Parts: sequence; C-alpha cells; structure tokens
Amino acid sequence: MEQVIHDRLSQQLFQRRGVKFILLLLSLLAVVCSATIRASEQPPHIPRYRTSLYIAGSANAAFNLRFEALLRQQLGPSVQMDTYSRELSTAHPDTLVLTLGAQALNRVQQQQPRPPTLALMVDEARFAPYRGRSGAPISAIYYNPPLIEQALLGHLILPRATHIAVLATPDELARYRSYQQQLQDLGLELKVFVMDDESALISTLSRALTYGDFLLGVPDPAIFNSRTVKHILLTAYRRNRIVIGPNRAFVNAGSLASVYSPISVIISDTLRYFDAFQSSGQLPAADFPTGFAVKVNRQVARSLNIPLNDPQELAQSLRDLLDTLPGKDTP
Repeated sequence: MEQVIHDRLSQQLFQRRGVKFILLLLSLLAVVCSATIRASEQPPHIPRYRTSLYIAGSANAAFNLRFEALLRQQLGPSVQMDTYSRELSTAHPDTLVLTLGAQALNRVQQQQPRPPTLALMVDEARFAPYRGRSGAPISAIYYNPPLIEQALLGHLILPRATHIAVLATPDELARYRSYQQQLQDLGLELKVFVMDDESALISTLSRALTYGDFLLGVPDPAIFNSRTVKHILLTAYRRNRIVIGPNRAFVNAGSLASVYSPISVIISDTLRYFDAFQSSGQLPAADFPTGFAVKVNRQVARSLNIPLNDPQELAQSLRDLLDTLPGKDTP
C-alpha cells in the first residue's frame, strides 16, 4: 500500500514538473517570437556598401562639397568616402576613384599604377584619349548630352528648321558623321563648318549662319569658351539666328535653350556604376546620362519673338520624339 501511494505521489510530482517545464518552454518561445516581431518592425541596419571610395575634386570647391554631400546621402554611413591623394590611392590600389572634371581625370590617370576610375563632369571628347586603356577599369558618365538631343530640341522649338549648322575643329570633324546620318533619316540636314584656328572664328561662323536655320553649340572648348561666347552669340542674333546648347552656362550667357543632365541624375548613374564595380570589379562602358532636363532663356526668346513652351513640356516632347527613333533607348 505504501508503495502504491509512493508511486502515485511520484507520478503527480513528475506531471507537475512536466507542466512547469512546458509552461517555461512556452514562455521562452513567446519571448523569442516577441523579439523577432519587434526586430522585423525596425529598419534593417545592414549596410548597403562595405567598401571605400575616393573622390578627386574639381577646381570648384563649392560644387565638390555639394556633390559629395548628395552622394554621401545616397550611399549612407557604411561607405568610407575620402578625398583622393596619390599616396592613399597607391596604398589601396583596388579602391575606385571618382574624378570630377577633366583636370582631376588627368591627375589621377598619371598615377602609377593607375587606379580604377570613373570620370564624371567630362564631355565625350575630353574622355576619348582615356577610353579603352589597358590595366585598371576606366569609364565615364558624360557631362554633355548626345548631340542629336540638342539638334532635336532646336527642331522642336523651330519646327520648320531643317538645316542645322555646327562649328568644329579639324580633329573633331569625324565625330559628327554618325549624327549627320541620324538626322538625315529624320529629314534634317547637319552641315559641319571647320574652323582651322580661333582667328577664323567669325568668318567660319558667318558661313555657318548663312546656311543653318540655327547654330548647334558643341562642347568643344576650342570653339565655345569664355573668350568666344560673346562673339558667337552677338553674331548669331544679328543674323536673326538662335543658338542651341552646348550647356546651361551658355543658356545663361545667351543661348536660347539647352539639354542638360541634373546632378540628381549624375548621382543616380554614379551609384549604378559603383554597384556594378562592387559586384564584378568592372565598370559599365562610358555612356551619356540616363536622364535629362531642358533649360531655356526666355529673355532671348522674347527678343527674337520665338514662342517657348515650358521647359518640362519641351523635355517631355523631346523624350517622346526620341522614343520614335529606331534603336534608340531614351532616358
């Protein structure tokens, strides 16, 4: 009898301990689940990048600071951004260097060994000598828009304009052949007037303005620069001709309109190239920005009695027109 009682008491004790264990286990599971739910409700703290990046700035300190601030905002605190120096880059030869402007690009490319480089704020002509270099990857996001976008912008503003004039130095003449064919397919004629040297500017410009319904500005510093801009613009408007391009600065000076790439687009494209470099160790091919906007000079338009649509409307009309081009991927 005592044995039976002892066995029953042992069984009850075991059952009570089992219940307590189950309750304890359920409590632990509840705590774990609660912590998991709270963690899922918090923003993830996984850094997007786990690398470094060097920036070789331009002579414009204010622009450098703005660019770096916008880029840092997109990258977040997990990427280490430093100002480029030859000593720092040589010590870390696999770190990507962003160059702002042609001078910075030239300075970085003189380093031995050359670091992987993404050139920004340079036009297609300035980058051409560096394209296809052996060794570390090098690429660019061009500052200037494709010439065909500027040409079609001029045609949108002056729908009856079919003859487009361009000034070019002898070294740049070959660059315009593909654009000539593209525009010819659209019923537009692009004629290039070669300027042998700066002393021939006015005479060459006069011939160009006699032919063209408008003058297309190009990002060639040998032609469009601070010394020549006044002569080009005044001569054009005395002939009742407009100038399109080559950039926003010339619109401020007196060009009627220009396509340009906002800095937000440049930042977005820079992140895309950076991501590609981080994942593969290579950079996408040099290319134009993936988006654009339009800037206009309304004072010039009024003086020439030219009606202008809103810049946003012009930009959208240009995108729609580019969409119709065969084989053209528009921004």
